[in-house]
Amino acid sequence: MALDDMEKVQDPSPRTSRLAFIRSKKGIAIFTAVSCLLVGVVVVIALAATGVVHAGNSSDGSKSNEQLAPVSSPTSTILVATSTAATAVGVLEPTSTSASTTSSSSTSETTKAASTTSKSTSSSDVSTSATPTSVKSAASPSDAPLRIMALGASIVKGETSPGYLGFRKPMRDQLVDLGYEVNMVGSVRLGDFVDNDVEAYGGKKIKEMHNYAKKAVPKMLPNVFLINLGTNNLLQNKDVDKVGQQMEDMIDYLLTASDKSTVILSTMLTNKVGDLETEVLDMNKQYRDIIKKFEADGKPVVLAEMHPSEGASGVPSVNEIGPDGSHPTVQGYEMMGNIFVQAIQEANKKGLIQKPAKNGIPDDGEAGRDGF
Repeated sequence: MALDDMEKVQDPSPRTSRLAFIRSKKGIAIFTAVSCLLVGVVVVIALAATGVVHAGNSSDGSKSNEQLAPVSSPTSTILVATSTAATAVGVLEPTSTSASTTSSSSTSETTKAASTTSKSTSSSDVSTSATPTSVKSAASPSDAPLRIMALGASIVKGETSPGYLGFRKPMRDQLVDLGYEVNMVGSVRLGDFVDNDVEAYGGKKIKEMHNYAKKAVPKMLPNVFLINLGTNNLLQNKDVDKVGQQMEDMIDYLLTASDKSTVILSTMLTNKVGDLETEVLDMNKQYRDIIKKFEADGKPVVLAEMHPSEGASGVPSVNEIGPDGSHPTVQGYEMMGNIFVQAIQEANKKGLIQKPAKNGIPDDGEAGRDGF
């Protein structure tokens, strides 16, 4: 009996071990459930964060809204399920609630930001698309292409400037940027840029250029003439007191030979050679006087003021005249280009610029031509 009693007493030992083992498995199960819950919360937060990142990086506001719609709904469903499970288990409830609130708030703020971005993008798109139209309308209301003949001597050629760019290259670039179609025309091709045609010859005086114009103008029929002349009359002391009349005769010819044209007449630049500046002032006065006559007669002639004596801003001064005392520096040439552009715009606003005659010359300046 004693032996039997001993065996009976020892029987509970295996049962106790099994119970401990079961309790251990339950602990493991709870630990596993809690771990899974933590992983779920981390995944939910990661999803919410991913939704915010996508919305912030989107370059299109409207697309951001489309992307957020499917993301926010699953996130909310997962959060609700997670919160419910957490409440049942009795752990991580504050974290779940906080994560749900934060995610909801973050999603709401992201949606608002995306909406604001969409409105901002739409407004920006409207502004951007409107700009070229308004610029072209202001710059070229008649849509008249510019067939420009630059008439003059070495300054018009662009001598002393690298590549003979002179004022022609920067002026043409500005006009194209403003929306004009431009074709520079002339008997000479000179300068390291496309559309480099010009009617200019070094050392020539007004009457000499008048004769060159008689050969070139009837063939090309420009609708805009740019004139800078008189420096060689000054330097050679030839007909200085007659430049006004000679210029008037030449302009009358140009307007007759190309009856759809407008003339932009430049006053002479300041000069640093000897004491010639007094004569420059007198010659410019002659030019301004004939401009008044043309305006009184209703003729399409506009002054491009290039001399600082009239107080205009952006005009070449002695600082923008090169070492030889007559030709501009690179900056001086650029200033000339700006002034010619302004004069063309002024003529356009006055309705003076007409479409050029159809004579087979293209409007685009032959920008793609070879061997410019």
